[in-house]
Amino acid sequence: MQQFDPYDALVPVFISIELPQRFMQIGTAVFFHINEEPFLITAAHVIDQSLVGTLLVPCREEFSPIDGYLVSIDLPPEASRAKDNIDIACYRLSKRFSTKLSLNFAPLPQNRSELFLPVHELTVCSAAGYPASKSKKNGATHSSEIYAFRGLTAKESTYKELGLSVEENIVIHFHKKRAVHPESGQAFPTPGLKGISGGGIFAWPRGAELSDDWSLPKLVGIVHTFREKEGLIIGSTLLPVITAVTFAFMKGFGGER
Repeated sequence: MQQFDPYDALVPVFISIELPQRFMQIGTAVFFHINEEPFLITAAHVIDQSLVGTLLVPCREEFSPIDGYLVSIDLPPEASRAKDNIDIACYRLSKRFSTKLSLNFAPLPQNRSELFLPVHELTVCSAAGYPASKSKKNGATHSSEIYAFRGLTAKESTYKELGLSVEENIVIHFHKKRAVHPESGQAFPTPGLKGISGGGIFAWPRGAELSDDWSLPKLVGIVHTFREKEGLIIGSTLLPVITAVTFAFMKGFGGER
């Protein structure tokens, strides 16, 4: 298998708002290849913020607006994003922008993902992204840090209790107060999970649940919700976005490239 650090494919997403003037990190996205095409996958509620400002990601030594064709699953007019259990969308990036983004990040190859991995085959998953609290500014320089939050995946009964689909959702048990450092096993104060929305969910193979070898796990979903009181990280599998992308391929992405 090709050696690849999936951290290289995680991209922090920022928003620039004119009134009142603000610039801040709001989420994470996964730089991913689907059928040889470059995509930036994230949570739909992150992309929703483009209604109030401009979404930007780090390219070269500057922040650039995302340039691509938006692919998403629309909600009914009467539905709110807060009740969206899928909450996933992506951009099919233009070649020019993809090349520019590749100077800082590396797209995750499709063979490092699992599109149809049944819930009962999942044991331990890591939700990885950029916590907003770790985004810092020093003069004109912005920095952030990647964190991965690992936990046991939920049983099918938990999905039923939450009204979630075992085909379209992934649920991970993660309690901040019980978090330990993977190397020392000692209690570890984790940052808030705000900002990892749109980050990747990576499944560890059986027998390697406690491994620190990031060449082993595969991308299986996208994070969109953290229920802190219940100790649950919730995301969507890749199935919904692949379905939406398939229709977009059939339509030729509106002819844009």
